[in-house]
Amino acid sequence: MLGQDMRELYIDLLTRKEVPLKMRCQVLRNMLMYLMEEEARMIKADQEWKKLQNKEDLKKMGDIQSGMASTIIQVYIKQILESFFHHHSQVRMIALSVITLILRQGLVHPVQIVPYLISREQTATAPSEQRLTNKYKSSTRNTRASFR
Repeated sequence: MLGQDMRELYIDLLTRKEVPLKMRCQVLRNMLMYLMEEEARMIKADQEWKKLQNKEDLKKMGDIQSGMASTIIQVYIKQILESFFHHHSQVRMIALSVITLILRQGLVHPVQIVPYLISREQTATAPSEQRLTNKYKSSTRNTRASFR
């Protein structure tokens, strides 16, 4: 996802207006799957560390993987956030799922995302979008409390 060709392709597919809905959604799903795989990898690494915690340094174990995911997300964060305002609800829902994982994993500072979430909440129309927004709020309640 960091290669020049892939980066340009993903950014183009997320920003150009005439991109077919299926392709835009697939790019967001790819990011979602990547983040889910990284989360599973982090959980597994944490379990391994717990077994070896007296012998291993936690900082050395997780920083490389965590740093890679953060680097990738930093490249695409603007386009993901702009997807909140796409005219099709499917794009908005997948984008919110991606952002929820990004925040849960701590890949970007929440302050960068809050204005988009507030704006999205004000314009949410469908009950399913309201439910997803509420789900997001409950899943990030602990994250927000830690920044007070």
